[in-house]
Amino acid sequence: MKRISIQERPDWRQTAEREGFNFHTIDGERYWDERAYYQFTEAQITRDIEAPTQELHAMCLDVVEKVVESEELLTRLAIPQAFFDLVRTSWKEGHPHLYGRFDFSYDGVNSAKLLEANMDTPTSAYEAGAFQLIWLEEQIQRGVLPAHASQFNSTAEDLVRAFAAIREGGPFYFSCMSGSIEDRGTTEFLRKMAEHAGIETRHIDIEDIGLNANGRFVDL
Repeated sequence: MKRISIQERPDWRQTAEREGFNFHTIDGERYWDERAYYQFTEAQITRDIEAPTQELHAMCLDVVEKVVESEELLTRLAIPQAFFDLVRTSWKEGHPHLYGRFDFSYDGVNSAKLLEANMDTPTSAYEAGAFQLIWLEEQIQRGVLPAHASQFNSTAEDLVRAFAAIREGGPFYFSCMSGSIEDRGTTEFLRKMAEHAGIETRHIDIEDIGLNANGRFVDL
């Protein structure tokens, strides 16, 4: 693995805004930084990153198997008691899950080590799956990177396949934290991937939603 310094594209901010990447800068600080990139060998990707990722994902599912049978563990994971049965039923009936994010420490020699498994607010999907690819393609077109350069992740394609597998399962709802442009951008990216999979979606702002007498959300 090598960290390679590179000149940023002079028009990257305009490109970001054209592509809907509205959180490229947060609170005056650059959120997106393309002044360096990381170069991996194929073995480093498959052996040191993808293999432990698959193993860790399987371990997470083993944990879920134990957690759903224990009210103590559900409570420790901050699952509201009102949702215990819902979570348990969803697991036992094999409802599909979509995606999460593993944060790794990696030295380029040994297998990646897990720092955090983020299945609650796993942002970075848009940057890794879409805008990073735009950067790669533009840098190849401009002759900055060689034509054989590639992006190792296939996040966008994987999400489309995942949505396609659950397309017939009824309505699919997207929500995000109010006031967070990062969460909104991530959620909008997921919604677009769902549309690519043939799921019909429509955008509703929270201001257009209210509660009926039974406490259910309704369009206003």
